[in-house]
Amino acid sequence: MLELEDHRRRMIAEMSAFITWGLANPDKVRRIPRKRIGTGGFSQAMQVLFWRGVFGTAAVANRDLLRRFLKWARFG
Repeated sequence: MLELEDHRRRMIAEMSAFITWGLANPDKVRRIPRKRIGTGGFSQAMQVLFWRGVFGTAAVANRDLLRRFLKWARFG
């Protein structure tokens, strides 16, 4: 159990350091698109752009897998 708690503390410290760095360097952090709740969804092009950034390039993420995920995210 102690191992899990150590891992948790390390993750929190890493996330804290990243957030601190990101706030100090906003020009180096990827912008996360946002919309008000109830104003509609993002365009398909914006969804693909965002999720490719999450999953990596097409060379890393299988296109079919990405396509199936986007379909699930839209209608799931």
